[in-house]
Amino acid sequence: MPIIIIWIILTIFGILSIYSVSIYESFSLTVALIAKGTRQGDPSNYFYFFKQLTNAAIALVVAWISYTIPMRFFQKNKNITIIAVILMVVQLLVFIPGIGMVLNGARWWINIPILWSMQPAEFFKLGYVLFLWAWLIRKRDRINTKEFFVSFLILNAWFFFVFLLIPDLWTVMILAIVGLIMCRYAGAKIKYVLRILFWWLLLWLFAGSIAGMVSDRFAYIQKRFTYFISSSVDPQAKQIWRQNEQALLAIGGGGLFGKWYGKWLQKFWFIPEAQSDFVFAALSEEIGFVGNMFLLGLYIYIAYYFLTRLRHIKDDHRKIIGIGILSLILVQAFVNIWVNIKILPNTWLTLPFISYGGTALMVNFIEIILLYKILQRNK
Repeated sequence: MPIIIIWIILTIFGILSIYSVSIYESFSLTVALIAKGTRQGDPSNYFYFFKQLTNAAIALVVAWISYTIPMRFFQKNKNITIIAVILMVVQLLVFIPGIGMVLNGARWWINIPILWSMQPAEFFKLGYVLFLWAWLIRKRDRINTKEFFVSFLILNAWFFFVFLLIPDLWTVMILAIVGLIMCRYAGAKIKYVLRILFWWLLLWLFAGSIAGMVSDRFAYIQKRFTYFISSSVDPQAKQIWRQNEQALLAIGGGGLFGKWYGKWLQKFWFIPEAQSDFVFAALSEEIGFVGNMFLLGLYIYIAYYFLTRLRHIKDDHRKIIGIGILSLILVQAFVNIWVNIKILPNTWLTLPFISYGGTALMVNFIEIILLYKILQRNK
């Protein structure tokens, strides 16, 4: 039950955050839509807020459907294979002209006629955890062999190639870290895990550093790395990090207790995309250090509560998938926060349960429901 309570608190926290931090961007967007003739009526300050309420309602229905599916359904290799193939096909739709949508230089979205636009990478992350879980179970008796780690690297190299074409190096990093955590929990020796991590990070940094030199399509990645290493670059490259600089001002401006709900200035376009990637920084000016610690405490408590009860579950299938899902939530949460405080380059990764987004919120709801079901031994 505590997992459900934390889920509700995080969701309410996120909706209230969107209500406050998206005022300016909602107004700007609706003005642009009215000018194009695609929206009727007056501009609104709460466009993103009402959209997020709709997203939450849809995600809740999807979460309920997920709850009705028994865990044994996911323990069958045939079912997992079908899910993995479907998610891979959906992910590859981003490369089809007219369906795949380019945003900020990358093919992040697909536009499904009549339905809605979605970001398939969010579903792919969860699909990766499910697929790797089934794969680890099959190969667990060979997990500390050279054959296993070569197979693991080849498997992940395919995913790396797909997301490099998008390009989306940060999803690759998230999947790599989550995959290594699952391998370690499944019984892999730490020396092998660290060895793979070293080569994976080396490849990731190499790809990100030279991508902009190879093609203009990857130029934005190279600029992000360049500015992260050194801010003494040309004004155009520095503009890429305007979000980070304004985010630090917002976080520092919040002080210990914040300026209170709704009373801040950075949301007035000083932080672009304040409702999504940089919602943590945007909200920090309102809730301050104490509020941030409360938010972090919610994520940490989910991990603490789940891990302390996981040892009572004897089913290894449930344990490994639970660790994978929990890692997916926490790794993305902390990467997002580290970007906001400029420990990492800008990633365009959202903050689970808090940031605006229909696809991401839907997947977050499914993840928390699966964690809940894993602790229910009879489900």
